[in-house]
Amino acid sequence: MTDVERSTAAEVGYHLPGGPLIEQANATKTRALADMEAFKADGLLSEADITNLDGLIAEVHKGLEDRTVATSETRAQTAGQATAMRDLKVDRRRLGHCVDRAFRGRPELAQYRQSNYCGTSVAATCNDMNIKLAFAKEQQARLSPVGVTAAFLAKVEAEVRALEQSSGAQEAAIAQLPASTRVFCEAKGRLYFAIKDINSAGQALHAGDLEAAARYNLKLLYRARKAKGGGADTGTGTTGTTTTTK
Repeated sequence: MTDVERSTAAEVGYHLPGGPLIEQANATKTRALADMEAFKADGLLSEADITNLDGLIAEVHKGLEDRTVATSETRAQTAGQATAMRDLKVDRRRLGHCVDRAFRGRPELAQYRQSNYCGTSVAATCNDMNIKLAFAKEQQARLSPVGVTAAFLAKVEAEVRALEQSSGAQEAAIAQLPASTRVFCEAKGRLYFAIKDINSAGQALHAGDLEAAARYNLKLLYRARKAKGGGADTGTGTTGTTTTTK
């Protein structure tokens, strides 16, 4: 991995609870293995992708078993930023729906969608939202009747500015992490991206069957994060037992 890729993985993994992440990975693996012949036939996935997933699960599992790493991670988590990111993403979805209503069938809608970003990086999310805010402010006369009021835009802008400020503090905190903890965060980030890649392949495989495509998701991970309120991973979560989604 390049330094940039390692940094991104550490930033993402910094917020993720290791136990539920492993639980999600095993559920995703079970789902993918059931579809593996179809994946291989379409060139979407191979056994190498599952082998890579298994290796990353083992890395995160090892980190969870290391109580020193788990304790350091508990101190490192920034629950407030995780909550703020979720709130901003909710407002981003609301803004997107309002723009759809206001500009359906018009070229402005394509302009708005050009800046769509679906990643997890705080910095990239804030940059994307700054572009969207500029568009919304420019088009406020048309957007206001569908719910994009000046008060809503002010709220979103305040959320973005707060996240931008906390992002700088987080980068400094990650840089100062013990080496073992940083490696653990990177492993969690890489495992998260591997799960996302398999989910994307599953959704591509079942593009014509929305119900089957929807089975490739992050529900277990999101449920755990919501239950914890975005809090820290204590290292006591689920470990390596294979779990299937219902």
